[in-house]
Amino acid sequence: MRAWLRSRPVVGDVTLAILLVGLAAAVPRDAPTGATADSVQAWALVLTSCAATVFRRRWPYPVLALTLAIAVLAMVTQEGAAGALLPLLVALYTAATRSSTPVALGAALMCAGSLVVAFGVAEHDGWRSNTSYVLIAWMLLAAAIGIAVRNQRRAVSEAWERARVAEESREQEAQRRVNEERLRIARDLHDVVAHHISVVAVQAGVAEHLLASDPAFAKEAIGTVRRSSAEALEEMSTVLGLLRGDSDGQPREPARGLDALDDLVESVRAGGLGVAVSESGARVQLAPLVDVTAYRLVEEALTNALRHGSGPAEVAIQYGPRTVLEVRNPVRSAETVGEGHGLVGMRERVTAVGGMVTAGPDGRGQFVVHAELPTVVPILGREQL
Repeated sequence: MRAWLRSRPVVGDVTLAILLVGLAAAVPRDAPTGATADSVQAWALVLTSCAATVFRRRWPYPVLALTLAIAVLAMVTQEGAAGALLPLLVALYTAATRSSTPVALGAALMCAGSLVVAFGVAEHDGWRSNTSYVLIAWMLLAAAIGIAVRNQRRAVSEAWERARVAEESREQEAQRRVNEERLRIARDLHDVVAHHISVVAVQAGVAEHLLASDPAFAKEAIGTVRRSSAEALEEMSTVLGLLRGDSDGQPREPARGLDALDDLVESVRAGGLGVAVSESGARVQLAPLVDVTAYRLVEEALTNALRHGSGPAEVAIQYGPRTVLEVRNPVRSAETVGEGHGLVGMRERVTAVGGMVTAGPDGRGQFVVHAELPTVVPILGREQL
């Protein structure tokens, strides 16, 4: 019923006006504020005041002024004064719900003062009686209820607004994480495909070139192509498995870290690139995201060396408060290594974990990738959560 009336406020206000008329008719004849609505003039005042409450939502202050004027007139003439007070209380309550606390209290005191003066005029110094205190108490009570209802409505409205903002924030956060996951998967796919396809391309070229002159070596190169293809498919299955739900029952293998560096180096060496690895400092267990980032960085650097380099590559890892990775390989002086997706993804990965990376020629015929990674991902790195 409340929801039905709330969606039809006019019906509720008309119903309230009818109830006020019924209450005015039921006021005892010995009411302290004056005579009840017995005469035609008294009923005219009461009905006019009750009818005005129908418009209290649209025009709260004009309705308050009209009901106050009618109550004062009824008080002075002693024509339906008790019944005319009821619409005034409703109008004062409505105005209090739409006003600030000082304004509401000021309106209550103004109404109480006007009624006390009118009662004093009608009763010849009647303002000294207890009825004056009753009038003041009722006006203040109506305003206090209006103020309480206004504060409660405001609290509910603010709670709904906070809930709405929180819901929007959750949706935005979910969308942001989806975008970050898509970007991460795209980086992983690029790293996997670029590395293994580079090995496949080099070894396929070697096999084609030596197929007639050295079939044994060509067969070995074809075997390398087969192994690299199988590893690429395996890693792509792992990456793409993140896009599937857990309901398929397939196991989820952890992403590769520096523990798999030896396998990476062997696959690159099988592709025809010499690689020398050196480590210094006490080896520490890196945070999972940092470990994956370090592996992918070395993989991308060695892939670029395999595709664009002109000699063996060197991988240097220095453990400490910050893990330092450096991959260098000679490049032909006439060749310029472009800013491809690999280098861009490399920088995004390292930046995401709070590290820094530089990549480019050193001016002495060497292309150097230098990165500094934190041992632990900072708190702001939400991907670690």
